[in-house]
Amino acid sequence: MASSAIPGIFPAAKIGSSYYGDGALRQLAPISPALHLGADRVMVIGVSGNRNPELWGKRQPPVRHSPSIAQVGGHLFNSAFIDSLEGDLEHLERVNELLRLIPEETLVEQGISLRPVETLVISPSEQLDKIAGRKVRYLPKSVRMFMRSTGGTAKGGGAATSSYILFEPQFCDELIELGYKDAMWDKERIQAFFGV
Repeated sequence: MASSAIPGIFPAAKIGSSYYGDGALRQLAPISPALHLGADRVMVIGVSGNRNPELWGKRQPPVRHSPSIAQVGGHLFNSAFIDSLEGDLEHLERVNELLRLIPEETLVEQGISLRPVETLVISPSEQLDKIAGRKVRYLPKSVRMFMRSTGGTAKGGGAATSSYILFEPQFCDELIELGYKDAMWDKERIQAFFGV
């Protein structure tokens, strides 16, 4: 999958005569292509609970040591893959708020082609880093040793890095189960969004 071709970790994916890497490294506004294609509704399935109000303000355990290499790597990956999406969503929501303040006839009169875009954001109810920390043991032995030595385990605090390279069935199966559970929990909102 080209969307999983993180440079330096996975090889670029060849599609036709071209090679592709993960587009999130350059796409600072990931919702933008959909909007330019005319989307007026966007559903986002997130991978972090950052937007979950239940996790806001939760007290973090005291830091006992400086960040491990894997923790730093996890923060870098999160910056590249998650922060852009969350920033783009925040920008979209602010534009929606501003557009609601402007009468529709003024928008037409001024030739402003902006329109409100309805969003539905689904975030996981469990932290994926914690799930990844439990599944590191399924990685190939050499990768496991590397992850342990760099702090890329639950105990080392760098399980976020592990979550980006864990394509093991045990991890993927648990993510699928979590996705199904969360979708069923949010079933009414999803159905309303799609008009079902």
